Amino acid sequence: MAEKIPGWLERLLLPKLSSLEGELKAFRGEVAGEFKAVNEQFKAVNGRIDSVEKQTASLRNEMTARFDALRSEMSVRFDA
Repeated sequence: MAEKIPGWLERLLLPKLSSLEGELKAFRGEVAGEFKAVNEQFKAVNGRIDSVEKQTASLRNEMTARFDALRSEMSVRFDA
């Protein structure tokens, strides 16, 4: 039975394929590192957004409380 890949072709291609395999592994590592860095940046931004949302909610609650107090005071003054 004949070989599926001729010997000369195998000797020619295997070193190149091995080299490409190493380069692909290195590239995959670089891409994974970049994704990790981007993911960390997204986490940091998400934390900042959460902080701003908490501050906004706090301000909203404070404004609502002050508005309710002012409305009560105005009602008392109008009633008097």
